[in-house]
Amino acid sequence: RTGERFYLYAWALMAGVQLLMILIYPTVIQPMFNKFDPLPEGDLREAIEALAGRLEFPLKKLYVVDGSKRSSHSNAYVFGFFKAKRIVIYDTLIEQCTTDEIVAVVGHELGHWKKSHTVRMLLMAQLQILLIFYSFSCFVTEPHMYESFGVEGMPVMLGFLFFQYLYEPLGMVLQFATNVMSRIHEFQADAFSRDLGYGEQLASCLIKLQIENKATMNPDPLYSAFTYSHPPLVERLDALGNPHLASKDE
Repeated sequence: RTGERFYLYAWALMAGVQLLMILIYPTVIQPMFNKFDPLPEGDLREAIEALAGRLEFPLKKLYVVDGSKRSSHSNAYVFGFFKAKRIVIYDTLIEQCTTDEIVAVVGHELGHWKKSHTVRMLLMAQLQILLIFYSFSCFVTEPHMYESFGVEGMPVMLGFLFFQYLYEPLGMVLQFATNVMSRIHEFQADAFSRDLGYGEQLASCLIKLQIENKATMNPDPLYSAFTYSHPPLVERLDALGNPHLASKDE
């Protein structure tokens, strides 16, 4: 019934579902699996609130989540719309890093907010989804594609299967483009935290987290460029200007 423009309706539906998930995941779904408590009063809370005020960040609530319940992975993130922003800090991050180091990580996350990285990545994702649906609409109605596989007619399910194989090269290009943008954003957020005066603390925290997470510190540059959404530790430290950084060749 949607005709030749069905890809627009499919994209609109997918975009709506994604936006809905962005709204309900941190406030409805994630609290079903993790416990969120207000960050207790103390030096850490005061430092984060002071940083938020300094940047005019509309901080509404400040939480600590029991990330240690399932993993030793440490993180902090910002979510919320308009004037109802919230900051969430993993309990593992509090255990592994000092107050200044945690504030440096929060400064990094606020850098993403300040530079609208989340909005940019969301828009890029929507463009990619639209491109995928549009490409599918072009292939699924192309009789020569079915004829080349010896198929009579144009069954949609087979068209979808064929398209999956044909899409793989395009998917690799799109994934690479996404990784490139994501890595640029990470460097910018690191620089933002450094310019706030937390460069040394951020570098120290990154090293601790890398060791704790047992992640590769200096992978092959080509491999990381194509597969990593975040820059490797050595590149991030180099960009931060860490004076104790060893040569990449070592």
